[in-house]
Parts: sequence; structure tokens; C-alpha cells
Amino acid sequence: MTCVTKNDIREFAYKSGIDVLGFASPDCLFKYRVLLKNRCELGLSCSIEEKDVEKRINPALLLEDVKSIIAIAVSYNIDFKRDDLKSGFGIVSRTSWGKDYHMVLKEKLDMLKSFILSKCNNAKMVSLVDNNPLLERAIAYSAGIGFYGKNNMIINEEYGSYIFLGELLLNVYFEPDTPIDSKCGDCSLCLKACPGKAFVSDYNIDANKCLSYATIYKGYLNDETIKKLGKRIYGCDVCQEVCPFNKRAKKVMRNEFIPGKLKPRHNLTEILDLDNKRFKEVFGPTSSSWRGKNTIIRNAIIASINSKDKDSIKSLKSLLKGNSAYLRGYSAYALSILDGERSISGIENAYLKETDIETKEFMKKALKNIRGEVFEDNKR
Repeated sequence: MTCVTKNDIREFAYKSGIDVLGFASPDCLFKYRVLLKNRCELGLSCSIEEKDVEKRINPALLLEDVKSIIAIAVSYNIDFKRDDLKSGFGIVSRTSWGKDYHMVLKEKLDMLKSFILSKCNNAKMVSLVDNNPLLERAIAYSAGIGFYGKNNMIINEEYGSYIFLGELLLNVYFEPDTPIDSKCGDCSLCLKACPGKAFVSDYNIDANKCLSYATIYKGYLNDETIKKLGKRIYGCDVCQEVCPFNKRAKKVMRNEFIPGKLKPRHNLTEILDLDNKRFKEVFGPTSSSWRGKNTIIRNAIIASINSKDKDSIKSLKSLLKGNSAYLRGYSAYALSILDGERSISGIENAYLKETDIETKEFMKKALKNIRGEVFEDNKR
């Protein structure tokens, strides 16, 4: 007889604000070894994914004598109406509304750990929330949290796919729960709606084409991606918004995920004018802060282009003279579209002073955009 039962753990979890909980075997990920290798070989994995396959499928690398994995899900499907802004704005994914979900789930898992330790004195545990290379969704699927949607999201029949996932590795054995077969049927709304056209087939995604990934990608984006990004500042919710399960998913009252200073539709000029202090105040408490200020501002510059927001011009001119070469290049490109010939002198001067090769190329592109020719060596 074990020191604590699955029902005891579930009962405590639900009282602690965890919406769904399940149990998986530590070896539930081994079957994904070939799939991961194939994805890497086909170029479907993105740069932030762990390249060492074993680290992605072997929980024993994190807890040597792991015998079970507890998977949890917390819904972020709050009942909140977004502001209808008339001026230029950027869109922030639901995953970054309110308090950083990593902290919220870590608190839930810490409470769960304390409860289990009160019953099992010798238990060893490691809590995980997006801070490790293990296949988190595969663990949730194996634990019966939900089924795989064709968009690769885990969908719970009650809460939809608007759920944050966390895991607890432990050296106490529990019988694994049963995975749930897909209930997508013939529906393919998510695949058709994807603005990045990222889906190779059902349940198969090219992560490099996902616009959510594009919003966190560091560096210059190609023209096609810039256009597809639209007004996105962080993340993309499209494939979830069209899902029938999410349209009827249960709403929750959870104050942690009510937007604070960062709004779901946030004023673009305010983002473009961010200094370090203001960035920490607005983005710091949320899950979007990890990618840093410059990437967020880069996305706001792109949003200003795609929304034709001329109110951004003053801020873009300031960024053109700023400390970040990366943002100087993007600002030049945005000004070439939004301000045209009125900005040509400023872009030319910035180009002549620029020392970063990649940024100079972007500025050349901006000048060609205005003049129809490449500006070089102060000759027109």
C-alpha cells in the first residue's frame, strides 16, 4: 500500500486550484525518439528546441530514481473582454495575460509537493514548468490530461486547449492513467486558419513557420514573415481561437491571469518608447518578458508597419538613432514605408554612420524601398 493514493492527490490538487491532474509513466516519452530525430532531419524543429533527443525523452536525467510523473493543467480561459482600441495597437497572446504562468504553476506544484511530503516522508520530487527539454505535451497526453489536437495542442474536453501545463517527477510509483484518443474527427479548422501556414499535415507542424515562434525569434525576419505577423507582439492564438472545443470551453475566474499593465491590445507607441525601467514594469510580471525588450520592440515596429500606424513615426525616428543596431535597421525599414521620402535624409545619415553589416543591409533595403534604387557611398 502506497503512502498516499491517487484520489488523495487529486482531491488536494483540485482544492488548490489545479483544474486537471493525471499520472504518467516515466518511460512514456521513449516512443517519440524516432519522431524527434525525423523532425530534426526534415528541418521542422526550431532553434529554441533542445537538439539532444535523450534530454527530451528521459526524465531520469532530471530525477535518477523517478517512478511516476504527475501532470497538471491550469486553465487560463478567463472571462475578460479586450479593449477596442482605435489607435495603433499590438496583440498580446492570452498566454501572457496577467501574472507569469510559470510562477503560478510553480506555486501550485510546490503546494502539491508539500502535501505529498506530508504523507511520504522519503519522497523525492522535481517540479517542472516549461523550464526543461522534456516533451511536456506528450506527458500531459500520456497522463490523460487531454487529447492531441491536429494543431499539436493538448485539448481537454472541459477546458479546451487554454491550459497551462506542469509536471512533478517523483520516486513514488502510481499506476499511469489512460491517454485519450483524438476527438478532432474530420475538423481541420485550425490547420486552415493558421496564418503562418505552419502545418505540414494533421498533427505535424513546421515550428519555423509558426508565428508564435516568429515573435520570439531573435534577428531579422524575412519579408513574408513580417507581413504575416500582422499586429502580433507576443504569441499567436489563431489555431486555438477557431477550435470548436475552445468555443464551448469552461470559463474560469482566476485573478492571476487578468491583464495588468500589459494589455491584450497594447498601444504601439508605448511599446516603441520602452526604456528598461518601463519594460520591467509592463512586461516584467508576465511570461513574455523572457525574450527581452528589443525583440518586443522589434515586433511593435512590425505591427506599426502592418497597421500603417503613422502615430509611430516619431518613436521610430528616435529608435533610428538609438543604441540597438538591430532596432535601427527595423526602424529604417518601417520609416521607409510609413514616412517615405520625408525620412530619406535621416535614413541616409544613419546608414553612413552604421557599422553593423546586417543593419546596413536592412537600411539599404529601406532606401531602395523609397527611391527604387540602392543607396551606397552617399551617392544617389
